[in-house]
Amino acid sequence: MSENKNYELQLERIVFFSDAVFAIAITLLIIEIKVPHLEGERRGVEFLQAVLDLLPKFIGYFLSFFVIGAYWSGHHRIYGYIERWDYTLVRRNIVFLSAIAFIPFATAFLSDYFTQFVPLALYSLTLTAAGLLELYQWRYAVNNSLTSVAADSAIAGQLGWRALAVPLASVVVILVWLAAPRFATVGFALIPVLQRIIDRRYRAAAAAETEDRRPEPASENSSDIF
Repeated sequence: MSENKNYELQLERIVFFSDAVFAIAITLLIIEIKVPHLEGERRGVEFLQAVLDLLPKFIGYFLSFFVIGAYWSGHHRIYGYIERWDYTLVRRNIVFLSAIAFIPFATAFLSDYFTQFVPLALYSLTLTAAGLLELYQWRYAVNNSLTSVAADSAIAGQLGWRALAVPLASVVVILVWLAAPRFATVGFALIPVLQRIIDRRYRAAAAAETEDRRPEPASENSSDIF
């Protein structure tokens, strides 16, 4: 009994450590935005202009805040199905978290050079790496029987495709930059759209499967023994 409790505690430590990395990464985003300092007597319009000058940083902050939130949500979902662990899973999770911890730097770089290709490419590559690494550990958990029986093939497929939503949106962002650099980051708005499409598709498939399993009603013309 004590061994089982210790095993569960070790799994909880993996989750707690992951949550801490997510929390620190998401906090570092706002630290990168410095309060503007205006010397001497200033009018209101000058304060407003100072805030407007920070607009790229605010866009980067909110964008990355929700992206990290999306990755935390995905991590929360997959570890809701993971019941067992091994050190390979731990290593894969640490590598995934290294990509999450890198997002604040990529965000700051993008915010300083908002319309330049290299900062945008680095940011998109970071988000893509995080998505692929999340999928990497999830597929390992599924293929090595580390998940609960509730994680059937449909759940495994749904969470796998959800992990690819951010990388797919990142590819769209790069393509949009080639035509309209100033509006490239709008492509990240596809993330919740793609995730919703994936969820609806799998919900519809699950509903159809449930309907197929339903026993057919007895025919009115069938003769009952009793």
